[in-house]
Amino acid sequence: MNSNDINEELNLLSEKLEDTIKHQEREAIFATEANQRFERNWQCFTQYYPEIIGALSNLTLRDDFCIHVTLSGHGNIIPENAPAPLYSQNPLEQSQEQVERQIANPVLSLTDYTGYPDSSSDKRLHTEYMVKLGQFMRKLREFDEKKIEQLPGDFPSGIIFGVGLGYHIPELLKHTEFDYLFIIEPDIEQFYASLFCIDWFDVIEKIDDQGNCLFFNLGADKNTFIQDLESVVEDIGAFSAVRSFCYQHTPGRDINELIANWAADYFRFQMGHGFFNDAITGFAHSISHLESNQFFLTNKDKLPASLLDIPVFLVGNGPSLDEAIDYLKNNQNKGIVVAAGSALVSLERIGIQADFHVLVERPYANYKIVADSLPIEAYKRVNLLAVNMVHPKTTELYEWSGLALKGNEGGTDLINFLSLKNRSKTLPLIPYSNPLVSNTALSFFLNFGFKNVYLFGVDNGSLPSGKHHSDHSFYKKDKDDDEGIGCAPVTEKTLPGNLGDGFVYTNDLYKISHSQLEKLVELNPLADVFNIGNGAKIKGAISLAADELIDSENSLDKPPLVELIKKRYFENLSLDKLNDEDYEIQRFIDMCSHLLVISNEPYTTIKEAADLLKRQQRYVYSFKNSPLGHIYHMMKGSLLYYHCPLITLLYSYENEAFTLEQFDELFSLWQYYIIDMKEYFLENYKTHCDFLNDEQLALI
Repeated sequence: MNSNDINEELNLLSEKLEDTIKHQEREAIFATEANQRFERNWQCFTQYYPEIIGALSNLTLRDDFCIHVTLSGHGNIIPENAPAPLYSQNPLEQSQEQVERQIANPVLSLTDYTGYPDSSSDKRLHTEYMVKLGQFMRKLREFDEKKIEQLPGDFPSGIIFGVGLGYHIPELLKHTEFDYLFIIEPDIEQFYASLFCIDWFDVIEKIDDQGNCLFFNLGADKNTFIQDLESVVEDIGAFSAVRSFCYQHTPGRDINELIANWAADYFRFQMGHGFFNDAITGFAHSISHLESNQFFLTNKDKLPASLLDIPVFLVGNGPSLDEAIDYLKNNQNKGIVVAAGSALVSLERIGIQADFHVLVERPYANYKIVADSLPIEAYKRVNLLAVNMVHPKTTELYEWSGLALKGNEGGTDLINFLSLKNRSKTLPLIPYSNPLVSNTALSFFLNFGFKNVYLFGVDNGSLPSGKHHSDHSFYKKDKDDDEGIGCAPVTEKTLPGNLGDGFVYTNDLYKISHSQLEKLVELNPLADVFNIGNGAKIKGAISLAADELIDSENSLDKPPLVELIKKRYFENLSLDKLNDEDYEIQRFIDMCSHLLVISNEPYTTIKEAADLLKRQQRYVYSFKNSPLGHIYHMMKGSLLYYHCPLITLLYSYENEAFTLEQFDELFSLWQYYIIDMKEYFLENYKTHCDFLNDEQLALI
C-alpha cells in the first residue's frame, strides 16, 4: 500500500469518525429535546385527553421499538412489520412537501342536496321547507360557478388518516384552521412515538384557543371505525363531518381500509337526522301516553334465571319466513312468539298465534294500516310492545300495551325529566331500537334478558329471486304477486347472505337496520341469537337453515309467563296530572327567538357567516343531555338538514361575493323556517299525527 492509499483511507476513516461524532451529537440533542417534549405532551394530554393517557399507560411496546434520529435531526421509526423507515432522512421537509401537495389538490367530501322533490302532497312544515331547499340547491347548480381548487385558510372539518410521527399536523394547521379536526391512527405505537417528535401541546392549545374541536381515534379498527365516528358525530352534530378535507399521511393496508370504509359509509352521516314534525309528533304522543296512564318499561324486576332460557321466536316479514313456517307451526307453543310489525298478518294467515306484537312507527297512516289489516279480535289476543312515539290510538287496539323509551327523542327526554323530578329515578332506554321494527323487537327481548332468540324473516333486504316479503304478507294480493301493493324489491346494494356464499339486495335503510342488529348482538354476548334462513348474515349471530332446527319436546304454559313479563318489567308512572309548565313549552319558544337574534347579526365574510352558524349550532346543542333535552330534540333535526347545506355552500366556490349572496338567500329561508316552527309548536305541541300521503292512502 502506497502513501496515497494510506492517506485516502485515513481521510475516509476521519470522515466516518466525524459523521459518527456528529450523529452522536444529533442523537444527544434529539434525546434532550424529545424527553422534554414528551413530558410537556404527557401533561397536556393528561389535562385534555385523560382517556388517551390511560391507554398509553397500559401500552406494551414491541421489543424492537426505537426512534431513530435522521440526518436532519428529526425522529424516524420503522413501523411494525414494515420493510423500511416511515420517512426519509428529513421527515419534516418530506411532510411539508406532502402538506403542500394535498393543499394544492385537496380531497373534499361533498353531499348532493338537489335530490329533494320539487313538490309534495305532504304539506307538513318540514316537507315544505325541504322542497324549498331542493329548489334552491337545483337553482344554485345552474350557475355553474367555479368550485374551490385549493384548501382555503378556514375549513369546516379535517379528517387526517395516519399520525405517523405527526410532522404534517402543525404544518397543515399553519395553513388552515378547522372547526372540527379528526385524527385517525390504527397504530397506537406510532402515536406514542409522536409524543417525542412534535409539540402536541402547541397543537392542542392552539385549537382550544380558537374555540375549535380536536378528536382522536387511536387504534382505529376497520370493523368499528365507522361506529366510533358515528358516535362522535352524533354527539357534536353531523355538521362536523359534512364538508371534510380528507388527508392520508401514511400508506398501508390498515389506513387504506379505514379510508375505504369512510367513503362507503359516508351516507350514514347525511341522513336520519330526524326533523321538526317528527319530533313534535313524538313529543305529543309521549304526553298523551303519560296522560292516559300507559304502562312503561322500568325493568323494576327481572324474570327468574330459569325462565330466561325459554326460546323467543322473533318473526319478521321477510321472504325467508316462508322457509320456517312448518317449524313455527309445530313449535309455537314451545316458545314466546313475537311478531314484528306486518309479520302479525302473515302469522295470522298461517295459523300461528303471536304472544306479543311489536310496533315502532308514529304516523297516523301506520296506525290505520295496522287497524285495517286484521279484525279487532286478533289484536285483543296479543299484547303490544312499542316505543313511546307510537300513535296513541294504537294502544286502544290491544287489551294490554307496554311502552319503552326510545333514545334520541324529545318525548323520551321529557318523560325521563318528569320521572326524575316526580319519582326520583329515570327509565331505561332500549338500545339500538331503530330504524325498523325488528330492531325494536330484538332490543326488547334482549333487554328482558332472554338467552335464546331466534330470528325468522329478519332479512334486511330482498332475495336475488326478487322476493321482498313473505308470500303471506298483506303487501301481496296473493301468493303469486311478484311486486306487492306499494312495495317493490330493493336492488341498490348487497349484503352477504346468511347461508353459504349467497347475498341479499339491500338499501341504505336496511343497511342501517342490519348494523344496529349487529350492535345489539355484540352488546349482549351472553345471549345466543340464531339467524334463520336465507336473509342477510348478522355478525355475531348463529346462522342456521330452517331445516336444521329441531322441534322442542317441551310445551309451555304461556299465559302465566306472558303475564309475568308484563308484571316484572312494566309499571304505571302516575304522571297524568301535569300541565304546560311541567312540559317547559315556553323554553322552545325562547330557543327560536334566540336563534333569530343570532341570525340578525351582521356578517361580511365567509368566516363570519360560518362562525354565526357555529354559534347557532352550539346554542342548540347546549340543551342536549340537560333537563331541557326535549327542547334540543325539537330543533336538532331541522337545524342539521339546513345547516349542512349552508356549510357546504360556504365552502364550495372560489367567488366569495357570489357565495355570500347565495348564502343570504338560503339563510333567509332557514330564518323563515324557525319563525314557522315557533308558531306551529305553540298550536300543535299536543296534537296527534293525522298525516296521510297519497301512497299511504292507497294502502288503506
